[in-house]
Amino acid sequence: MKWEFTPYNLQEWNKSDSRILFVAPEPNGNNPNPGRDMGKWFRTADELNSYHSNRLFYNRCKLILDGMLGTESPSNFNHFRFMDLKATSGGSISKKNEIANYIKSNRLEVTEYFTSKNEKFGLLPHKVVLVGNIAYELFSELLRDSAHKDNPELQWIQMPHPSAQTVANDLLREACNEIREHLNPINQNANKWFCKGRTNYGWTRA
Repeated sequence: MKWEFTPYNLQEWNKSDSRILFVAPEPNGNNPNPGRDMGKWFRTADELNSYHSNRLFYNRCKLILDGMLGTESPSNFNHFRFMDLKATSGGSISKKNEIANYIKSNRLEVTEYFTSKNEKFGLLPHKVVLVGNIAYELFSELLRDSAHKDNPELQWIQMPHPSAQTVANDLLREACNEIREHLNPINQNANKWFCKGRTNYGWTRA
C-alpha cells in the first residue's frame, strides 16, 4: 500500500510564498502512522499521543522548518510538506537501489512533488530540504534535472535525517539558525550540514 504525502494545510500551502518540501528516502513502516499519510501524521501529532511515539522526529522537523522560515511559530507548518521518494514502506535502514528502482518506475508521480501546478495536489515548492545522504544522492542523480527544468527558481539544501542517532540537538539548533545562509539555487551545488557526534560536524558542500 502506498503512502500519501499531503501538505500540512493544502489551502495555506498553495497560498504560501515560501513552500518548503522535506524529502526523505522512504517511510519507516515500523513507526505508527494514521492513515499512511505524512500530512495527517504531522496534523495529528501532539502531546496526547506522544507525537505518534516519535517526538524526536517531529521536534527536529520543526527545528529545521523554523530555521528555514527564520521564526518559531505553530503556523510555520502551513508552509510545510513532507514526502518520501519511495511511497511504499521500508524499514529503519533504507536500501538505495530499491528506492532508485521505485523512482524510475514511478517517475511522473515522484517528479510532481517538485514541479506541480495542480492546486488539488499542491503547488510546487520554493525550497527543498533533502534529509539524509540517500535522499540527496537519488534526487541529484534522478530528479534534479527535471526539477530544474520545470521549477528553475527552486532552492535546495541537505540536512541530516531527523531520526539520525549521531546528531546532537543543540548543535542542530545552532545549524538551523544559519540554514538560510546556506541555501543555494538548484543549478548550483547544494550545501549540507552534517553531524557525526560532538567533535565532527559543520557545513560543507553536499
